[in-house]
Amino acid sequence: MTTKPKISVIIPVYNVEKWLNKCVDSILAQSYENFEVILVNDGSTDKSGDICDKYLKEDNRVKVFDILNSGQSVARNIGLKEAKGDYILFIDSDDYISDKVIIEKFINILDSNKYDFIYTSYCRFEDGNEEKITEVLPINLTNDEIRDKEGKEILVDLINKNSFHHAPYLKVCRKEFILKNKLFFREGYYHEDAEWTFKVFYYAKKIFIDDKPWYMRRMRENSTITSRDERAICKKICDRLIIADDLIKFFEKKNASKVIIDDLVRMYWGDLMITRGVEEKYNINKCAKVIASTKNVLNKSSIKKNLIGNKLIKYLGAKNFINLLKIVGI
Repeated sequence: MTTKPKISVIIPVYNVEKWLNKCVDSILAQSYENFEVILVNDGSTDKSGDICDKYLKEDNRVKVFDILNSGQSVARNIGLKEAKGDYILFIDSDDYISDKVIIEKFINILDSNKYDFIYTSYCRFEDGNEEKITEVLPINLTNDEIRDKEGKEILVDLINKNSFHHAPYLKVCRKEFILKNKLFFREGYYHEDAEWTFKVFYYAKKIFIDDKPWYMRRMRENSTITSRDERAICKKICDRLIIADDLIKFFEKKNASKVIIDDLVRMYWGDLMITRGVEEKYNINKCAKVIASTKNVLNKSSIKKNLIGNKLIKYLGAKNFINLLKIVGI
């Protein structure tokens, strides 16, 4: 590559030999050509590394970094540190882009205005059935409605309109904005993308909304997100509780809107709910310390509404629910 790339597309790669070609090909096929693709091979044990090396040899816009298995957050941070583009776009390695002119569109928007990032939409489909879209993320907010608002205000609007999503791949960011606010991903934790996204909105001064779905999100049975391994699930629960707790403290310190705090409280309870289907003793015992250490979340006024309802009992079961209340001291 002889010229400085305008945008850096960062792709963490881990054991995705079945889908990686489609992902990378959808980027290389874009009408806009002045970009770089950063493939961070996160210790893959299948042929993903070989596929990365193939693209490295075939296209000078592709860069490859091989690391020991360290998790998606580490891979994304390496991509951010190595990125040469003015703008940053994250793509998950089992997903792909359906619109061949979308990067050109993003570049034109970001070049013409000082937006910190573009907030976008996606289509979700089940692996093996790309023709059947199971979900399209709605964005029930227009650019006219947010014209004079900062990110923290827009975040409130999105939450109120049920249009807020944590995924990093739904934001096309100005790299200067990320570096200035030190918006790197917390390493070694699940759900670090939620923390990153909340803070991206908090620090943003100007945002553009593009509600046309362009990102194809593959839902697969054995991904890190849907894994049913008990240890992985327990760590996921604990990490999410810690991050929810830290975010609540962060936004309370900033005197943020109650809408944001309440959404984080709901997120905390939602994370407790995912214990469904895992052995009672395993989850309660292994997660007890983390739950107890984050129990200040449970003292929020809005938590009473969640306790009155039956959702938590339904997901945890009556016995687990009672045990949980004892653990956290309610």
